Amino acid sequence: MSEPAGAVLEVRDLHRQFGGVRAVNGASFEIPPGQITGLIGPNGAGKSTVLNVIAGALRPSAGEISYRGQDITGLPPYKVARRGIIRTFQISSEFAALTVLENLLVAAPFPRGEALWQAALGKRYWRPHERKMVERARQLLARFDMSAKEDEYAGNLSGGQKRLLELMRGLMASPALLLLDEPMAGVNPSLARRIEQHLLDLRDEGLTMLMIEHELAVVERLCDPVIVMAQGRVISQGTMAEVRADREVLDAYLIG
Repeated sequence: MSEPAGAVLEVRDLHRQFGGVRAVNGASFEIPPGQITGLIGPNGAGKSTVLNVIAGALRPSAGEISYRGQDITGLPPYKVARRGIIRTFQISSEFAALTVLENLLVAAPFPRGEALWQAALGKRYWRPHERKMVERARQLLARFDMSAKEDEYAGNLSGGQKRLLELMRGLMASPALLLLDEPMAGVNPSLARRIEQHLLDLRDEGLTMLMIEHELAVVERLCDPVIVMAQGRVISQGTMAEVRADREVLDAYLIG
């Protein structure tokens, strides 16, 4: 499957069944570079399932996924991540008994010194990489105004702070495509606007994102284009103004 000019990710005729339930039923869409693409739809539309399939957490029942012209259909999560596709989760997945800094270091890519042969090479081999990752983590903490929480156990953070930690952990891997599953879920409006600004800044720096979000006002402020799913398929694509005017979209939200 060839990648059309400009598309970072291409999903074609994607299906995913759970027994007799078709959670994703022939979804097709493209993700352009350097934008925040919104993925919206009523509950049960198949949005999170699509994200899980792209990230490799679920194997598709049928269909194809192409990333930068390469077929990644059915690859396991670690191979998808190594290609630069990183995801965050709707429910924060922090390591509660580790500090905030340690949580970020756990998310760092390709840690040196873990394999026996690497450890045998000694500190000269793995210490420079470790220092670089600590520096990277502290830069993120400063950027997200979380430096004061560096030594705090992640389990003690507020719900909003855990959302920031989830986002920072995703960024530790220096993603080329970031998959966001409701990054503002459960946070107060003030922090939600801060997260919005962080995402806009990341977009302006060239990061490509695919974001599931239920708050349509947030989608309108952040996302272009927008993909609308219902009953496992894509029913509309375009700007937020365009999909708002689509009768099928209105029916999907009103009828479910």
